[in-house]
Amino acid sequence: KTNEYLLIMQYANGGDLQNHLKNNFKNLTWNDKKKLAFQIADGLNYLHNENILHRDLHSKNIVIHENNAKITDFGISKNQNNQSSTAYVGNFGVVAYMEPKRFIDPNFPYAEPSDIYSFGVLMWEISSGYPPFKDNDNKIALAVSISNGAREVTIPGTPKEYENLYKNCWNQEPEQRSSINEILGEFERMGFGNNVTNKLSEGIYLCSYYI
Repeated sequence: KTNEYLLIMQYANGGDLQNHLKNNFKNLTWNDKKKLAFQIADGLNYLHNENILHRDLHSKNIVIHENNAKITDFGISKNQNNQSSTAYVGNFGVVAYMEPKRFIDPNFPYAEPSDIYSFGVLMWEISSGYPPFKDNDNKIALAVSISNGAREVTIPGTPKEYENLYKNCWNQEPEQRSSINEILGEFERMGFGNNVTNKLSEGIYLCSYYI
C-alpha cells in the first residue's frame, strides 16, 4: 500500500481533432461538422456551468472517441470562484486560438468570452479541415495581426448560420461575443440539442484535471 494515486482515463480511439480532420475531412458531411462543433460547445457549457475556464482550447486538446468530440487537457484550467483565476500575468496557449486582447495587455482578465473566442476558431477549423493560419510560423507577427482584427477567410460552401455563429464567437470585443447559451440555442436551431445522444455529462474527456 502506498500514498500514490493513479488517474484512469477513457481511451480516445480517434486521436485528436486536428488529426481527425486531416485524415477524415473528405468523408465528413456538414452534419458531421456541425455535430463535432456542437459537442465541443456542449462540453464547454458544462465547464462554464461549473465556473471553470479551460483557457487553452485548440484542436490538439479536443479528442475524438467513437466519432464524438471531447474536451481534454485541463492543465491550466481554473475555477472562476478563485479571485486569482480570472486575471493572469503573461500569455499561454496557441497563438491562433488565444484571446486577442491579451496580446495587447497580458493583464487583460481571462473570462468566459475568451474560451468562446477559442471555440469560434475551432468552429472555423472544423469547417476548413486544417488549423488556422497554418502557414504563418511567425508567432509575434501573427499575434499582432490577430490583435488588429485579422481572421481566417470563410470556406466556400459554409452554411451561413454556421459562419455567422463562429464570427460572433471570435468578435474582437469580448462583450460582443455570443454566450455559451446563445451558442447552444443556435445549434438547437440547426437541429442539435437535447435530442443528441452526446449527453452533457459525457461531453468532456478529463485529462490532467487540476482546478
